[in-house]
Amino acid sequence: MPITHLVNGKENKSIIRGMLGAEVDFVVLEYDEVASIAIGSRIEAMELRSKLELPKLKKNDTVRVRIVGIGIKHIVVDLYGKEVVIKAEELKHTFIVNCKDMYKVGDYLKVRVKKIDIENNTFELSAKEFEENPFKNIRKYISVGGEYTGTVIAFPKSNSGVLIQLDNTEVTVLTRVPAKFNNFPHYMSKVLIKITEIKEDKKFIYGYLVRII
Repeated sequence: MPITHLVNGKENKSIIRGMLGAEVDFVVLEYDEVASIAIGSRIEAMELRSKLELPKLKKNDTVRVRIVGIGIKHIVVDLYGKEVVIKAEELKHTFIVNCKDMYKVGDYLKVRVKKIDIENNTFELSAKEFEENPFKNIRKYISVGGEYTGTVIAFPKSNSGVLIQLDNTEVTVLTRVPAKFNNFPHYMSKVLIKITEIKEDKKFIYGYLVRII
């Protein structure tokens, strides 16, 4: 399958490498019986599928899509012949450090169609609706003023502090590091934190660092 028939637009080797292992549809363009070689086109197969199947799709429909590419903060899926990017925040209710650690090319995913505009080639899909929301009953397990252990998993650029993955739960806590600390916690450091605020509706929990374990 030539690269020109594999992906649309400018050749991008990182995208192509990211598709290794993915199941793809294709249309056979030529076949050499003597050499037993066929030339296929994924692009033409995608165009055919989108022409036949996309018009049947409506907003709020539930569909099964195939993952064809994975980035750090997004995945790329095949929606009836259209490549659609799903951002990390639409995959899980909780913070995702790296999508590559959670998803594999070739896997299938159930998603809901949030927006579909075939004419303008605009699609929005969400998978988190089919995932359990750990923030729903979070106050049964975590309380304001309580102290909990966890692990440093990220250093958000848009927020001051560090992101802590609490032990024995999926939720994370945006944690402030008091000025009294001479040593800033490192990635994967074990820490003890104190919860200061819980916002279930916004899926945010705040706290401050008590000590590095």
